[in-house]
Amino acid sequence: MKATVKEGIKGFSGKLDGAVYYYHPRLKRTLMRRMPAMPIQEQNIAYGNIARQIKALDLSEGYRDDFRIYLSALRDRDENVTYPSWYSIFIKMMWALQAKYPAQVDLKTITRGQILAQNLPCRNVKKAVEDGLLEPVPGWQYLDRQI
Repeated sequence: MKATVKEGIKGFSGKLDGAVYYYHPRLKRTLMRRMPAMPIQEQNIAYGNIARQIKALDLSEGYRDDFRIYLSALRDRDENVTYPSWYSIFIKMMWALQAKYPAQVDLKTITRGQILAQNLPCRNVKKAVEDGLLEPVPGWQYLDRQI
């Protein structure tokens, strides 16, 4: 049986018969991919815990908007940019932060309070660019809303 989705169902998403369906707003299409069939390993659990800890930072809407603006400027500068959303850039920045400051930052235990107390450069896009965690784009100086 061949599955089809009508154009009127833009928000269709979920898992069905070994596939994942989701709507991509930039492409304005519903996409489908196969469910990954990977064995559960210790690294997968550790990475999942880190992803949950980063998600629990509860980012402010202004901070998210700054990343959206940053992504838009990045796409304007280079049409080959393949980041699907602002969150991909945010995650890349967080891993770069841990690599640059391994003694201060552990993504397994990072909290919003720790970021603000230690004055880490990931607290806004401007500081992240100044510190070299993100590459400069036009207008990065104005992206200074706090986490």
